[in-house]
Amino acid sequence: MNEFADEARSRVAHLLRMANTTDEQVRARLIAYADTTPEPPIMDRAGIVTTGCPRCRGTAWRRQDTDGPVWVCGSCGHVEGVTVECPHCAVAMEPPPPGAPDRWRCPRCPRTAATGESAQDIEERERKRLRAASGLLGRTVIGTAVMGRRPG
Repeated sequence: MNEFADEARSRVAHLLRMANTTDEQVRARLIAYADTTPEPPIMDRAGIVTTGCPRCRGTAWRRQDTDGPVWVCGSCGHVEGVTVECPHCAVAMEPPPPGAPDRWRCPRCPRTAATGESAQDIEERERKRLRAASGLLGRTVIGTAVMGRRPG
């Protein structure tokens, strides 16, 4: 079977094929599950990112809208913008462009974040970045001092 025929299969068909069972009770439960739960979104470069819906406590998936990333609840349909705040500057970070990796950037400082990261995670990444930059700067200064000045 080619991949186009496989893509045309329903979610129920995929679940039943994966279960590989003839037990009618199991098959009925799988069909009921597929009928009562929302379809997951198509996986993008960041994978499937989820959170809880603040209204119904269902599963909300992150999707890309024309204005940026949004949370869309698969149960009640509630849509809410995704925001990430810089813990240092206390401003909203700029979202990644469509199709880019999940890397938010602060417009005021060099901090970056991924959706759902805590302030501690963001600050730890910044500490590592500064430590790496100071190590490179130290090697550059030492390398320059060893070489000395160019003859005139």
